[in-house]
Amino acid sequence: MRTRIFPWLESAQLPSNDDEFTIKSVSSGYVSHAFTFIIHQQFRKKNYPYEFFIKINKNSDAKEMFDAEAFGLQSLQSIYKTFVRIPQIYATGYLSENDHNQGAWFLSEFVSMSNTANKRSDRQNHQFAQILSQMHRTSAEQHAQSTYANQFGFDRNNFYVHTQQDNTWRNNWCEFFIEQRFKPIIQRMKTDPSLVDHLEKNIELILLCERLLPHIPFILSSSSSNQMQFRPCLLHGDLSTQNWSVNKNGQIVLFDASPFYGPYEFDIFTMPKVFIDAYFDAIGGPTDGYEMRMELYTFQQKLRSIIDAELDIWRPNAYKIIQKLLITCGAWTSPLVRFPCGIKTPVDKILFPTELNTQKKNAVLIYGGSFCPIHLNHLDVMNTVAETLEKSPYNYHIIGGYFAPSAESWIKKKLPNDYLPAIYRECLIMLTAEGTRWMIERSYRSPEIISNYILKAISTHFGDDLDITLIHVCGIDAIANNDTRVPIEYPLVVIDRSGYDGENQWNQHFQMVNQENRDRLIWISPWTGQTRSSTMIRQLLNQLHTNETLERLQNFLPLSCIEFIFEYELKKYFKSNSTDC
Repeated sequence: MRTRIFPWLESAQLPSNDDEFTIKSVSSGYVSHAFTFIIHQQFRKKNYPYEFFIKINKNSDAKEMFDAEAFGLQSLQSIYKTFVRIPQIYATGYLSENDHNQGAWFLSEFVSMSNTANKRSDRQNHQFAQILSQMHRTSAEQHAQSTYANQFGFDRNNFYVHTQQDNTWRNNWCEFFIEQRFKPIIQRMKTDPSLVDHLEKNIELILLCERLLPHIPFILSSSSSNQMQFRPCLLHGDLSTQNWSVNKNGQIVLFDASPFYGPYEFDIFTMPKVFIDAYFDAIGGPTDGYEMRMELYTFQQKLRSIIDAELDIWRPNAYKIIQKLLITCGAWTSPLVRFPCGIKTPVDKILFPTELNTQKKNAVLIYGGSFCPIHLNHLDVMNTVAETLEKSPYNYHIIGGYFAPSAESWIKKKLPNDYLPAIYRECLIMLTAEGTRWMIERSYRSPEIISNYILKAISTHFGDDLDITLIHVCGIDAIANNDTRVPIEYPLVVIDRSGYDGENQWNQHFQMVNQENRDRLIWISPWTGQTRSSTMIRQLLNQLHTNETLERLQNFLPLSCIEFIFEYELKKYFKSNSTDC
């Protein structure tokens, strides 16, 4: 690196690094370490720069990343040099010539800035927005005359953090975005060895992203005949308030780019409102549907920050954005159709009617069990209980309900050879309950603690004046255990189950309990639905070939669950033919 900085000296004559230059650390992103390198007066050469900007990164792919950045900045400079200042790139190199896995350095011109990101004025934002609109228009016109006219992509792949971005040319922006920006993130969450340990945190994001995928073409479409937003222009590619500034002469300076040819909205969605408004003013206004497109781009950016940069601080924001997208594009047709999205008791998913018959009593169901795995009978049980309790003589209004899976520690004891890890049981419950009013309570606690937890959450959300009853649900085979564990103040619904002598078990238990307990017990019999069980599912997965299994499993599980079981190879968790509900 020093030979690049002192090129007029022979290597043998290089000064020592005692006092010929000063190195200072400067603020940079979360990817590399950044410094300024200033040559002291007596060692400077006339007409040669004496102040440099240096980035150092110790990842094994740092040289490739820096080379891609240098190529991108040079490409931007070749087209945009009359509009903005882009620092000159001098060189890149390995930190160790003997071991290229030790990292690399990036050497460029240092440009002194007049202010920081949080001190940009509205006037400066307005000025840059107008300039950027001119830049985009100029590059779009040039690109339309090039070999790759009207295509999206770039001549070279580049990086976001340490993840390589595929910039292969495509004719369609929607295909480019899905295949080369969005899907790779999902695939990384599923397969990257460094992320496997985070599957429990990421699995909900994976499921939500897969729900969103079919709707991305709708989001990226526009009812307007003006397709300017899809005209490819040369983008900065990672534009933010941190990646542009103003130098001492008032000139806009761009840096830290990952350029490619794409729609202009992909360059401005990260910018403050004053900037976006000024950009739209410069081009004659926005095009229809831009809000949803920018929400999609924002979600993708947050997702990349969570996965590539391990910035979990963005996780709640990412959940909110994708919920909004799924609702807006119709993937969720009701506010009840939700995944838990990282919160223990999603009371925001319960809809309370504005007008309710005074004869009805608000109630929430809680159905506990191992759910190893859940099946359609579990769903039928919840539906049957709700339909029964909403009629006379009970007259409840069932406004929602929770599947409450048992703790993994308990499942391990009950099914030592067949226990399914909690995260997979949760995912299958989410998929099975999708589109219903049933949710998941993930605290793995006793019925009493779960009840108190839900009541507290509901009270916090809706106030203390809301009169609501929690009703626990179990099968006849679990009546003794649940009657002991569920507090006496909560109704307990016991439902018949195929393969059990339900009437006798009910009568025997009913005779054993006191009057107070009898008053809270509700018996629903006979069971008129199909005979399904978790045991039958596990046996199918152990006994049949894939094609046969897929066909027969459709009687037990939604197709989304079956696909999930095969994709994540859940069969390996079921090693015996043990019985379980």
